[in-house]
Amino acid sequence: MGEDSSVFTTLRWQEGHVAWLPEHLTRLQNHAERLGIAWPDDFIQQLHASPIQGVGNLCRIQLGQNGVISVTLRHSHYGPSPLTAASQAAPRFSEQVQGTKHGEWDDYHEARKQSIDKGADIGLLVHDGVVVDGDRCTPILLDVDGVAFAPAPEGGGVESVTVRVLKSAIETAGIPLRTARLTENLLGRATEVIVVGTGVGVAWLSEIDGQAVGTGSPGPLFNTCQAAFVQGLAEAWTPLGGKQ
Repeated sequence: MGEDSSVFTTLRWQEGHVAWLPEHLTRLQNHAERLGIAWPDDFIQQLHASPIQGVGNLCRIQLGQNGVISVTLRHSHYGPSPLTAASQAAPRFSEQVQGTKHGEWDDYHEARKQSIDKGADIGLLVHDGVVVDGDRCTPILLDVDGVAFAPAPEGGGVESVTVRVLKSAIETAGIPLRTARLTENLLGRATEVIVVGTGVGVAWLSEIDGQAVGTGSPGPLFNTCQAAFVQGLAEAWTPLGGKQ
């Protein structure tokens, strides 16, 4: 199966409903266009008619080059904050494919497995000395000057639906949100490092590669994002048809 054989997105699932469906489908369609995967005119109708396989609290919607849509559930388990992280080499793909959620996702799964094998909760993906993404999440740090930074898109990480959802709340709280190269120096001087994503929700990190990060307690960035995520999630559910 090639890199451009399919495109997917993963959403929260609860009793026949998914969260933030419009935002996820917008990203899914953008990634499909980048990979040359035709977007069916009746995508929504096909989606609601697709059988739903598996069980769990996450829902993966996948579109193949053949136009077939599949919907699969799986479980995701994360412990309470604080979490720990281990650095892993970021998977690299062709320029067209880099930054999309595509068919060749095994390297991301392997990065997560290696991090867990090291005793960490998540993997932070590093390229040329810069954290560009997380294995199933996106890191955001709060710098000592009060500005929050997420990975710059040119690093090759996947655009985060959760960051997009939280951006307004972060800035309303008086914390400017920017993108930047998340270097070791920037991480080392951060007052907070959090990770956000469909599965993990919002969590704060206490250490990376065995080194303490942040102040050792949750701060304004975590508190703001956690409250916004919980409130937004309560309002974000959309029924998803199909048969289990």
